[in-house]
Amino acid sequence: MEQNRGGTHILYQKILMDNAPYMIRFGRLERFTEHRHADIEFIYCFRDSFDIIIDKKRYTVKEGEIALVSPMVSHEIPEMGDTEHMVLTTVVGSVFLKKHFKLFSRAEFASPVCSLCDFSENHVKIRELLEEIAQFCMNPTAHSDLIVTGNLYKICAYLLDGLSVPKDDGETEKKDLRKVENIEKALELIYNEYSKALTVDDAAAITGYGKSNFCKIFKNVVGDSFHTVLNKRRVYIAYELLKQTDLPISVVAQEVGFPEPKSFCRVFKSITGMTPGAYRNAYAE
Repeated sequence: MEQNRGGTHILYQKILMDNAPYMIRFGRLERFTEHRHADIEFIYCFRDSFDIIIDKKRYTVKEGEIALVSPMVSHEIPEMGDTEHMVLTTVVGSVFLKKHFKLFSRAEFASPVCSLCDFSENHVKIRELLEEIAQFCMNPTAHSDLIVTGNLYKICAYLLDGLSVPKDDGETEKKDLRKVENIEKALELIYNEYSKALTVDDAAAITGYGKSNFCKIFKNVVGDSFHTVLNKRRVYIAYELLKQTDLPISVVAQEVGFPEPKSFCRVFKSITGMTPGAYRNAYAE
């Protein structure tokens, strides 16, 4: 996972899923900047507690509770401090859920944080399935992936029961699966080609939308304009170059897609509140 210690900004998270159509991690959480993705993420706390910011609101998730993040909802893992938390993080999307993914994309969880410590039948089953997955994460077997996959399907089925009643399509344009998938192409363009002279026309062309329609849909899905997301991605990469290299500011600007250092410094300060040089000095100290 990419990480940032320099400030808060939204980053599109491209999930890389190895050979499985899902992602699972068991262990401690690390700081992760504010981001969005078109997948469903749930984080179950096995021990202690952790904090998560979902849609700008901070929650403390305690032992036996699960954090639920709907598609394209912004979320962030803040600094953990000295906690002994252990969590199971799972990310699944349309490739895994196929036609059932639309139910998740067009509705919302009743609450971003849910306790699995009560004795309701569904919660007991979800907890048992998560615990079995965690055991296989620690002690995998030759065919444990089959059991994990089956467990994930069952968990998603039980979670669907906790979704609020789906709204009419006309009220949920930003949740429309087709639009999300199309906008993902533009987000992937930003993610991979940030160093090039990207334009709104480039992004609109790759999604198949006209320029004005693209701008409207992009803002609805992501929550920011195309140029804002692009600049935040560029500044995010600049953070790492400023911390890890001695490259001159002008070269860093070129590396992240700003031909003019003045433009880079202006955008960097508007997002972070400090100049690139001041950020580098603060990090060095």
